[in-house]
Amino acid sequence: MKSAFVGLVGLAVLLPSAVAVACGGGDESSYDDTAHPDVSHEAFAAGRLGLLRGSLRTRYLVYSWRTMMGIPTTPDEQKHVVEGWRNVIQGAPHQVAEWGSQQWTAARSEVVPQREAARLQFVLENNYAEISRIHADAFVRAASTARVLAKEWKSRPALLEEWVRNQDVVFGECGSLMESTPGIEMGLKPREKKRRQSERAYQEAASLFYCNNFDAAAAAFQAIADASDSPYRALGAYLVARTAVRRALFEQHPESSSYERKVTDADRERFALADQAIAKVLADPKLREVHGPARRLQSLVRTRLDAQAWNCELLTRVLEPGTGSGLSAQLGDLPNESLDGSTCSALPPPAAELVEWFQSMKSFGTEENTRAPLQAAAVAHWRKTAHLPWLVAALMLSRADSPGLPQLLADAEKVPLASSAGLTLAYHSVHLLRERGDLPAARARLDAIPRPPAGEMPYLSALLRMERFDLAQNWEEVLQTTTVEYPQPTGPVIVGLSENAWRLESRLTARKLKAWSETVPQDSALRRRLAWNAFGLACVVGDDETLQAVATSLAGTEPLARAELLAIVGRPTPEERLFDARFLLMGLPAVSARLTYGRDITTSPTYDLTEDIRRGANGWCAVQKEVPVTPPFSFETPEERAAAAAEWKALTEAGGAVAFHSRVALAWAQAHPKDPRSPIALFRAVRASKNGCGQNTPEARKAFSYLHKHYGKTEWAKKVRYVY
Repeated sequence: MKSAFVGLVGLAVLLPSAVAVACGGGDESSYDDTAHPDVSHEAFAAGRLGLLRGSLRTRYLVYSWRTMMGIPTTPDEQKHVVEGWRNVIQGAPHQVAEWGSQQWTAARSEVVPQREAARLQFVLENNYAEISRIHADAFVRAASTARVLAKEWKSRPALLEEWVRNQDVVFGECGSLMESTPGIEMGLKPREKKRRQSERAYQEAASLFYCNNFDAAAAAFQAIADASDSPYRALGAYLVARTAVRRALFEQHPESSSYERKVTDADRERFALADQAIAKVLADPKLREVHGPARRLQSLVRTRLDAQAWNCELLTRVLEPGTGSGLSAQLGDLPNESLDGSTCSALPPPAAELVEWFQSMKSFGTEENTRAPLQAAAVAHWRKTAHLPWLVAALMLSRADSPGLPQLLADAEKVPLASSAGLTLAYHSVHLLRERGDLPAARARLDAIPRPPAGEMPYLSALLRMERFDLAQNWEEVLQTTTVEYPQPTGPVIVGLSENAWRLESRLTARKLKAWSETVPQDSALRRRLAWNAFGLACVVGDDETLQAVATSLAGTEPLARAELLAIVGRPTPEERLFDARFLLMGLPAVSARLTYGRDITTSPTYDLTEDIRRGANGWCAVQKEVPVTPPFSFETPEERAAAAAEWKALTEAGGAVAFHSRVALAWAQAHPKDPRSPIALFRAVRASKNGCGQNTPEARKAFSYLHKHYGKTEWAKKVRYVY
């Protein structure tokens, strides 16, 4: 088993620019949408926060507090913050390093195409642990330097050849740089000679660093830092500190790399020395360009020296402007799920306010006896400080009857939608206005919110669709909220059913489904699905009129089923038409009588409806007793309400496809034993139990027994040897 040592060591190996793996977070290999922003990381970092939720990870909520409080974040800080967020989610620092190595290999081939590719070694194995020896930034920096030197030394190919050869040593297995070629500096200009010497000195120091020759590496980097004319002077000073950090990590007690981090006295001494080296860098204003990376190192070291004290200090540091790339590490070192200032002595007021707000946001949706006091406290903070985060918390914690809500709604309306909190306040305003019964105001507020483009802000888009569903004034508006566009990487957008389909299902009749299908563009996959849904529902509830109409319509668009569909219409009695339709339905595993269950056939207008696939994906499942029934819409006529209630009752009593098909097939076979379709119907019912929703049902067992008892010698009985 690979040790957790992987990421911890890897952090300290390289100047952190493109790679920033947080230390404070847990395993996020299993992505949880609700824990991450509803907008892109770039948009969130730029202050376009989208919809804020209490379920967001700590790093996002703290960053949103900074943003709403007006604490500036530079584009460079935003870049590093985004990289940090992504790398926590993606993990696998070695994969990132591999990407970086590819950049180096490409640049190397450009500048010295005649040299054979060299073996790279950026991952080591030690005591069953994978150690990131070299991170992506070293490769990217080397690639950039190679291209720069190729231009500067265009007339000095020997210099470039030597530099690449030395860099191969740095990135390869541990070894010494080759001796300089005699006379290589002959005829060089002073500037060229100095650049060559600076590059070689840096390569020698880097080689020592990667080979864990810490004393020599620190001395070499210090010499670079002391050389006023070296282009790597600031970087050299930083790498002196980084060498101390690498030594502390690599030489720590084996158990110190575990999650418990049993730091020995010797470990603590090494980390303390590293902390002093970092402090020296941060104290020098001339080294400002490496202060950001140094702060990230400091975060790594302080976490190991005294995690609790560092967590308390972070509550202040994450609110400071101008921390450079260090902000990414500081946010990443925060706990994933909580902020607790109770263990911190005398938190500064800004940090204490952040902690209280964070805890309020995390209490969204909590029990009433906990929520109400938090809401009152948030309102009080908002009125006292006018800090925007408190208005967000107060509105999120409010209910329709909460004290002071009218004033909160009025305050929220004054906040522009383009504000960092604008969309969050607008959505909760709509929801609360509707809950209060102020429907005109809710609709007006909702209409003012621009609809996010397809595929963007999916969580907010879903909530807005749900509000539009509840505020709909006619069937057209309801149906518009029940579809959603799904952009595809290639090809046209797919139009499918939204989350409102679950709420709409109990209000729809087969006739209404058919009418809805006819409003959808011809030849679209959604139109096909809705038409077959109408067919399936009419089969189950016994709506003969709609059944004939849908069968006639489908006969014009479904050539493979045309003959059977027209045969249904041609039957002389409702009983015969109904069995013919149900018999066909049994043979179409992809067709469902329910809007919200069954195969998603909206991906293609030519989907094979006879395809029999994995368990649970065929037919439909029974309506669960605990599923709430959507109350009638205000615009529904009494006739529509009665019809919807009757069909929903019939669909509920019919159960899932397996039970329904089995009962139908058994009843028909008992009543029509000589009908050649009887054994086929029984076979289809039993087959449905294999991949349908609900296996080994009493109905399927009865159908199986009847099939083998009365039609045991038929090919249909032989196709199903047992019931599923």
